[in-house]
Amino acid sequence: MNLIMVSDIFGKTAALNQLAAQLSIFYERVVVIDPYGGQSICFNSEENAYQYFQQNCGLKKLTELLESEIESSKETIDIIGFSIGGTSAWEISGKDRSTSIRNIVCFYGSRIREKTNIFPHFSTSIVFPAVEESFDLEPVILAVENKEKVEVIRTNYFHGFMNRESKNFSETGYKYFIHWLVKKAVHPTNQPDGK
Repeated sequence: MNLIMVSDIFGKTAALNQLAAQLSIFYERVVVIDPYGGQSICFNSEENAYQYFQQNCGLKKLTELLESEIESSKETIDIIGFSIGGTSAWEISGKDRSTSIRNIVCFYGSRIREKTNIFPHFSTSIVFPAVEESFDLEPVILAVENKEKVEVIRTNYFHGFMNRESKNFSETGYKYFIHWLVKKAVHPTNQPDGK
């Protein structure tokens, strides 16, 4: 069983590497897909990171990188994506493929709102934040919550709560969802209580 993690616009950070290390004991192999080819880039603001991401990668290219990794995998895989990586994972959920994908987890993939017409082929959990600053979450949740193979989890935390380098990082939310991810890795049918 392998794990593919897809980063947010900040790319491969120490925080993401730490998360990958925490989960690596439950998988044979953990691969981190990021927009910048593994290069660590220090951004001084989220706006700078977003501009750099748009100029140097974009959602389409990030999803292509994820697809390429999936296609090269011979093992069953779980996928966890964060923010734009969560949207990329959501796109993959709607593609029928022979690769054995067991679970997909999309943490606060805000651009899922542009892709509510996707119907996942694999067990997919979408972890939504309490609110999104730039749009109303309710119509997005209503559009995806009753789809087959989709589990919607509404949290009390904010976009970025799993990223130690985000202003919205939540130690409580991080610990809760690390525990949940570990349970999901070991027993994939576990359902969260939506904390």
